[in-house]
Amino acid sequence: MSAAVSLAPKTRSEICPACGTPAQQARQAWKFVNARGETEWLRCPSCQSYFMDGEYRLENEIAHTQQMTWGDTEHGAQLNQFKQRMYRAILDRIHALVPQQGARLLDVGCAYGGFMTAAKESGFDVTGFDIVPEAVGHVNKSGMKAQCCAHVSEFSLMKEPFDVITVLDANIYWPDQPAELREIHSRLKPGGLLVMRIVDKSWLASIGAALQQVSPAKGEKILRRAVNDHRFSMPVGSFLNLLHKTGFKVISASPRGAVHSDQTSLAVKLSFGLGIALWHTLGLFLAPGAVVIAEKDATHSRGSLREPGA
Repeated sequence: MSAAVSLAPKTRSEICPACGTPAQQARQAWKFVNARGETEWLRCPSCQSYFMDGEYRLENEIAHTQQMTWGDTEHGAQLNQFKQRMYRAILDRIHALVPQQGARLLDVGCAYGGFMTAAKESGFDVTGFDIVPEAVGHVNKSGMKAQCCAHVSEFSLMKEPFDVITVLDANIYWPDQPAELREIHSRLKPGGLLVMRIVDKSWLASIGAALQQVSPAKGEKILRRAVNDHRFSMPVGSFLNLLHKTGFKVISASPRGAVHSDQTSLAVKLSFGLGIALWHTLGLFLAPGAVVIAEKDATHSRGSLREPGA
């Protein structure tokens, strides 16, 4: 899939956006054309993530997002209904850990407010932010508070610490993930929860990178499916280690609850089912994504890294 407008970066990355390791230590992984135009990808020797080489420019990121389905004014709001299955699953997990009504929740990368709406209806005091002005305007018109900004450090609608901060399919666009996680940690109450839906198809990217050496067309097709329009692809194990390094205690991590929709294709649902079985029996992650829940300054254990019996 070629981009209508090339947003290929002009200058090289300074750090791995997934873990913060200096990019000079990374090695070349592949070069191909995806939704962002022609991009060059590197592999971090520290966290084993693949990442798109190039300087992060917010104006380019906004323009790119507005071209995608989830950032487009016409279609973005339609995804609010499409993702109800995921919203319900995640809220069930949160309510089991944060039962009180009126708990404060910040949704990072809120898009057109689908999860915010579901969280508000289930009793949370919700706010959010996003980089797309049209999405933020839609949320505000619906009666919820949202701010147009790019980083947690810029969010200013609420100064009080949060009970819950959610990041659903957004961290893969961050230019400096460790910095964002540290800021999230500082904005949570002691014992507050970080709840994320993360994408990990780094295993598929490795297959695509190897196949590209033999069959460029087939390898590139797999790579597009593996990285989509994301800025990096980080293995789950590396991500969980990063959470520990930034002061979080991981309560649970599982592909369970990460399926977007009841309308998701059968093939994707089956891949999640297989991924759940492999993760909870062998500790091998081969699912498209996972739901991760972590706690700030936990003083007792609420669960295990891989949920028993899940």
